[in-house]
Amino acid sequence: MEKLMLPSHKVELLSIPEQIANSIKQMIIEGKIKRGDTLPSQLSLAKYFGVSRPTMKEAFTYLVDSRVIEPYNSQLGGYRVSDFLPEDVSNNIHELIMLSLHSKTITHPDIFELRKMIEIPSAGIAALKRTDKDLILLESCLSDIRNKELSAEDMLKIDATVHFLLAKCTHNPLTEAIMNAIIMTYQKNSPNILEEEKSYILIGITDVIEAIIEKDEGKAKKAMEEHLYYSRTYLQIKRLIS
Repeated sequence: MEKLMLPSHKVELLSIPEQIANSIKQMIIEGKIKRGDTLPSQLSLAKYFGVSRPTMKEAFTYLVDSRVIEPYNSQLGGYRVSDFLPEDVSNNIHELIMLSLHSKTITHPDIFELRKMIEIPSAGIAALKRTDKDLILLESCLSDIRNKELSAEDMLKIDATVHFLLAKCTHNPLTEAIMNAIIMTYQKNSPNILEEEKSYILIGITDVIEAIIEKDEGKAKKAMEEHLYYSRTYLQIKRLIS
């Protein structure tokens, strides 16, 4: 019987500090350590994990860099579990999307399909949940859009602002984090836009804003669907989406 020959495969092993950092993350996920909790000293944790203090210090560096923990008393060298903010989640999702795009495990059409699944219902939710404070920002965006002297770059900035604002109007931190990550990805991958092509950028966006201002759920969803249709058409022209 012929012996099966497996292809060579390099396994990347985690260092001891990385393993300890992951163990502490797992304790947080399991609720054994909670947000705002003060961590034991590095010396105590070094004894707990059976490692040297420099190794423990390196593990703490990993946790600080990933914003899992933060220093809270510089004199005593104390650390506590960080508050996990929507922007931190956004950055992590954005990095994952970018890595996946580069490795071709996901494509631009995949991201666009996700946008439709999230943004169309979110437009309706935003119409129902927008506050008076949101209203001020929405009306400010409308005012900017009606400026006749907008360049293509100006339009792109306004478009991103509107989508960020729409996510905020849902008052759902997870929706906000995911949408922000997607918009950041588009900003990193936006094509070169000629001035004569800029009319595509904001088509339908005023209808979205007005529907949210009017608190019209159905109209907001329909307007967002149409706006995304024109966005897709433009991206097809620029060969970002096939």
